[in-house]
Amino acid sequence: MRFLLLFIFLANVTFSKSLVHIQPPKISKAKIQEYLNIINSIRSRSQDCGQFGIKPPAPPVRWNYNLYKAAYEHSRDMAMNDFLEHYGSGTKYDLTGKIYGASDHFLRAKANGYKHNNYIGENILYGNYHFTPRLVMKLFIQHDEHCPNMMNRRFKDVGVAYYYNPQTGNEYWTVLFGVHHVKRYKY
Repeated sequence: MRFLLLFIFLANVTFSKSLVHIQPPKISKAKIQEYLNIINSIRSRSQDCGQFGIKPPAPPVRWNYNLYKAAYEHSRDMAMNDFLEHYGSGTKYDLTGKIYGASDHFLRAKANGYKHNNYIGENILYGNYHFTPRLVMKLFIQHDEHCPNMMNRRFKDVGVAYYYNPQTGNEYWTVLFGVHHVKRYKY
C-alpha cells in the first residue's frame, strides 16, 4: 500500500509540468494545408522586414499539433480576458500559468508537448472583424516586428490558432513558430 501511494505521489509530481490542458477544436487537413500554403508561399520569397532589412527566402515549415494547442490556449486566454500580450493573463484561462506560475510562448509550447525547444517565435493579432488567414499573414509580413518571425530560416514547425469572443466581438490570433533541438550524442 505504501509503495502504491508513493508511486501515485511521484507520478503526480513527475507529470504535472507537462500536463495537457485543453483540447482545441479539431482542425481539418484542408485548413492546415491552407495555413501552410499561405505561410510557405510568403517564406518562399525575399521579404522587406522594414527596420530589420530584407530577409532572404526561408525553407518551408511544417504543421505541429503541439504548437497549435499552445497557440489555441493563448488565443483563448487573450480573447476571454480581452488583452493582447505575449504573457498569459494569470487568470483561469492562463492554463500554463497554473502549472508554472507564469506563462509565455516558451512555457506554453513546453506545457502543450513541444519539448526540447529553446527557440520559439510568436506573432499575435486581434481585431473586431473576421480575419481571413491570408489577411492575418499579410498583416504579419507587413509589420516590422512580426516579419522576422515569418522569415526566420531556423524555424521548422508552425501552429496557428484563433479564438473569437462573441461578447467583445474580437478575434485573437496566435502563430507559433519553433524548432526542436534534440541532443544527439556521439559515441
